[in-house]
Amino acid sequence: MDYSLLHALGLLGGVAGFYWLIDHFVGRNGDEEEEPEEVAETVDDAAKEASSKDRREEECPHTRQLAVETLRQMGCVPEETEEERIRFDYQGVTFLMEAVDDCLFVNLIWPWCYSFSKFDIDEFARMRQVVNEINMKGSVSVFYSIADTDEVAVHMKKNFLFVSQVPQLKDYLKLMFDSFFRTARTLDVEIEKMRLKESTR
Repeated sequence: MDYSLLHALGLLGGVAGFYWLIDHFVGRNGDEEEEPEEVAETVDDAAKEASSKDRREEECPHTRQLAVETLRQMGCVPEETEEERIRFDYQGVTFLMEAVDDCLFVNLIWPWCYSFSKFDIDEFARMRQVVNEINMKGSVSVFYSIADTDEVAVHMKKNFLFVSQVPQLKDYLKLMFDSFFRTARTLDVEIEKMRLKESTR
Protein backbone atom coordinates (compact mmCIF):
# COMPACT_ATOMS: atom_id res chain seq x y z
CA MET A 1 0.00 0.00 0.00
CA ASP A 2 1.28 3.44 -0.96
CA TYR A 3 1.24 5.41 2.29
CA SER A 4 2.16 8.63 0.53
CA LEU A 5 -1.02 8.39 -1.56
CA LEU A 6 -3.15 7.83 1.53
CA HIS A 7 -1.43 10.71 3.24
CA ALA A 8 -2.14 12.99 0.25
CA LEU A 9 -5.83 11.93 0.13
CA GLY A 10 -6.20 12.56 3.86
CA LEU A 11 -4.63 15.97 3.55
CA LEU A 12 -6.89 16.85 0.60
CA GLY A 13 -9.98 15.70 2.54
CA GLY A 14 -8.96 17.78 5.54
CA VAL A 15 -8.49 20.92 3.43
CA ALA A 16 -11.87 20.36 1.71
CA GLY A 17 -13.57 19.88 5.08
CA PHE A 18 -11.93 23.03 6.42
CA TYR A 19 -13.18 25.11 3.46
CA TRP A 20 -16.67 23.66 3.86
CA LEU A 21 -16.73 24.67 7.52
CA ILE A 22 -15.52 28.20 6.70
CA ASP A 23 -18.16 28.56 3.97
CA HIS A 24 -20.98 27.13 6.07
CA PHE A 25 -20.42 28.85 9.42
CA VAL A 26 -18.61 32.07 8.55
CA GLY A 27 -19.85 32.88 5.04
CA ARG A 28 -23.54 32.16 5.76
CA ASN A 29 -23.52 32.70 9.55
CA GLY A 30 -24.85 29.21 9.98
CA ASP A 31 -28.18 30.07 8.35
CA GLU A 32 -29.76 27.80 5.84
CA GLU A 33 -30.78 29.34 2.58
CA GLU A 34 -34.51 30.16 2.58
CA GLU A 35 -36.75 28.36 0.18
CA PRO A 36 -38.50 30.53 -2.46
CA GLU A 37 -41.87 29.72 -0.87
CA GLU A 38 -40.67 31.01 2.53
CA VAL A 39 -39.39 34.23 0.95
CA ALA A 40 -42.74 34.75 -0.80
CA GLU A 41 -44.63 34.23 2.48
CA THR A 42 -42.41 36.76 4.28
CA VAL A 43 -42.97 39.39 1.57
CA ASP A 44 -46.72 38.72 1.63
CA ASP A 45 -46.86 39.10 5.43
CA ALA A 46 -44.95 42.40 5.24
CA ALA A 47 -47.34 43.71 2.58
CA LYS A 48 -50.38 42.76 4.69
CA GLU A 49 -48.92 44.47 7.77
CA ALA A 50 -48.21 47.67 5.79
CA SER A 51 -51.73 47.66 4.36
CA SER A 52 -53.23 47.16 7.83
CA LYS A 53 -51.14 50.06 9.18
CA ASP A 54 -52.36 52.32 6.36
CA ARG A 55 -55.98 51.38 7.15
CA ARG A 56 -55.46 52.14 10.85
CA GLU A 57 -54.00 55.54 10.00
CA GLU A 58 -56.96 56.32 7.73
CA GLU A 59 -59.44 55.28 10.45
CA CYS A 60 -57.61 57.30 13.14
CA PRO A 61 -59.77 60.33 13.96
CA HIS A 62 -58.36 63.80 13.31
CA THR A 63 -60.19 65.29 16.29
CA ARG A 64 -57.87 68.25 16.89
CA GLN A 65 -57.94 69.39 13.26
CA LEU A 66 -61.73 68.98 13.18
CA ALA A 67 -62.09 71.07 16.35
CA VAL A 68 -59.91 73.89 14.99
CA GLU A 69 -61.77 73.94 11.64
CA THR A 70 -65.19 73.98 13.37
CA LEU A 71 -64.16 76.82 15.69
CA ARG A 72 -62.95 78.84 12.70
CA GLN A 73 -66.26 78.29 10.93
CA MET A 74 -67.95 79.74 14.02
CA GLY A 75 -65.84 82.91 13.78
CA CYS A 76 -63.40 82.02 16.55
CA VAL A 77 -59.63 82.46 16.30
CA PRO A 78 -58.07 79.32 17.86
CA GLU A 79 -54.54 79.53 19.25
CA GLU A 80 -52.34 76.79 20.70
CA THR A 81 -51.12 77.24 24.27
CA GLU A 82 -47.86 75.98 25.76
CA GLU A 83 -49.81 73.07 27.27
CA GLU A 84 -51.02 72.17 23.73
CA ARG A 85 -54.57 73.25 24.51
CA ILE A 86 -56.66 75.29 22.06
CA ARG A 87 -57.49 78.75 23.38
CA PHE A 88 -60.21 80.91 21.77
CA ASP A 89 -62.90 83.47 22.57
CA TYR A 90 -66.60 82.82 22.14
CA GLN A 91 -69.22 85.45 22.96
CA GLY A 92 -66.70 87.45 24.96
CA VAL A 93 -65.53 84.51 27.06
CA THR A 94 -62.10 82.84 26.81
CA PHE A 95 -62.39 79.05 26.55
CA LEU A 96 -59.85 76.25 26.40
CA MET A 97 -60.28 72.98 24.52
CA GLU A 98 -58.30 69.78 24.95
CA ALA A 99 -58.41 67.76 21.72
CA VAL A 100 -56.03 65.03 20.56
CA ASP A 101 -56.18 63.02 17.35
CA ASP A 102 -56.27 59.56 18.94
CA CYS A 103 -59.41 60.33 20.98
CA LEU A 104 -63.04 60.76 19.89
CA PHE A 105 -63.84 63.04 22.84
CA VAL A 106 -62.78 66.60 23.71
CA ASN A 107 -62.70 68.59 26.93
CA LEU A 108 -64.15 72.10 26.85
CA ILE A 109 -63.06 74.33 29.74
CA TRP A 110 -64.21 77.74 30.92
CA PRO A 111 -61.45 78.88 33.30
CA TRP A 112 -62.12 81.58 35.90
CA CYS A 113 -65.87 81.78 35.35
CA TYR A 114 -66.24 83.03 38.92
CA SER A 115 -63.82 84.16 41.63
CA PHE A 116 -63.74 85.61 45.13
CA SER A 117 -61.31 86.25 47.97
CA LYS A 118 -60.05 83.16 49.73
CA PHE A 119 -60.47 85.06 53.01
CA ASP A 120 -64.25 85.34 52.44
CA ILE A 121 -65.32 82.30 54.45
CA ASP A 122 -69.05 82.91 53.95
CA GLU A 123 -68.71 83.11 50.16
CA PHE A 124 -66.58 79.97 50.17
CA ALA A 125 -69.32 78.10 52.06
CA ARG A 126 -71.99 79.33 49.61
CA MET A 127 -69.90 78.43 46.59
CA ARG A 128 -69.16 74.92 47.86
CA GLN A 129 -72.83 74.18 48.46
CA VAL A 130 -73.95 75.51 45.07
CA VAL A 131 -71.12 73.72 43.23
CA ASN A 132 -72.03 70.40 44.85
CA GLU A 133 -75.67 70.80 43.81
CA ILE A 134 -74.75 71.73 40.23
CA ASN A 135 -72.39 68.76 39.91
CA MET A 136 -75.11 66.37 41.12
CA LYS A 137 -77.71 67.62 38.63
CA GLY A 138 -75.91 69.06 35.60
CA SER A 139 -73.79 67.78 32.73
CA VAL A 140 -71.09 70.45 33.21
CA SER A 141 -68.55 69.82 35.97
CA VAL A 142 -67.76 72.79 38.21
CA PHE A 143 -64.60 72.84 40.31
CA TYR A 144 -62.43 75.39 42.04
CA SER A 145 -58.77 76.06 42.72
CA ILE A 146 -56.88 78.46 44.95
CA ALA A 147 -54.73 80.74 42.82
CA ASP A 148 -51.31 82.17 43.64
CA THR A 149 -53.12 85.41 44.41
CA ASP A 150 -55.64 85.77 47.22
CA GLU A 151 -58.48 84.48 45.03
CA VAL A 152 -60.42 81.28 44.71
CA ALA A 153 -61.06 80.58 41.01
CA VAL A 154 -64.08 78.60 39.87
CA HIS A 155 -63.85 76.70 36.56
CA MET A 156 -66.19 74.65 34.38
CA LYS A 157 -65.43 71.61 32.27
CA LYS A 158 -67.37 69.30 29.96
CA ASN A 159 -66.26 66.14 28.17
CA PHE A 160 -68.20 65.20 25.03
CA LEU A 161 -68.04 63.27 21.76
CA PHE A 162 -66.65 65.29 18.84
CA VAL A 163 -66.51 63.49 15.49
CA SER A 164 -67.34 64.41 11.90
CA GLN A 165 -70.25 61.94 11.92
CA VAL A 166 -72.20 64.21 14.28
CA PRO A 167 -74.80 66.03 12.14
CA GLN A 168 -74.62 69.85 12.10
CA LEU A 169 -71.40 69.93 14.10
CA LYS A 170 -71.40 73.73 14.56
CA ASP A 171 -74.90 73.70 16.09
CA TYR A 172 -73.87 70.76 18.26
CA LEU A 173 -70.88 72.72 19.58
CA LYS A 174 -73.09 75.78 20.19
CA LEU A 175 -75.29 73.60 22.41
CA MET A 176 -72.20 72.72 24.45
CA PHE A 177 -71.40 76.42 24.90
CA ASP A 178 -75.01 77.11 25.89
CA SER A 179 -74.76 74.51 28.66
CA PHE A 180 -71.78 76.46 30.06
CA PHE A 181 -73.66 79.77 30.02
CA ARG A 182 -76.71 78.17 31.68
CA THR A 183 -74.48 76.68 34.38
CA ALA A 184 -72.78 80.04 34.98
CA ARG A 185 -76.20 81.71 35.39
CA THR A 186 -77.29 78.99 37.80
CA LEU A 187 -74.10 79.49 39.82
CA ASP A 188 -74.65 83.26 40.08
CA VAL A 189 -78.38 83.01 40.83
CA GLU A 190 -78.07 80.31 43.48
CA ILE A 191 -75.24 82.07 45.29
CA GLU A 192 -77.24 85.31 45.26
CA LYS A 193 -80.30 83.47 46.63
CA MET A 194 -78.20 82.19 49.51
CA ARG A 195 -76.94 85.71 50.25
CA LEU A 196 -80.50 87.06 50.32
CA LYS A 197 -81.64 84.24 52.58
CA GLU A 198 -78.79 84.95 55.00
CA SER A 199 -79.58 88.67 55.08
CA THR A 200 -83.23 88.06 56.11
CA ARG A 201 -82.31 85.98 59.14
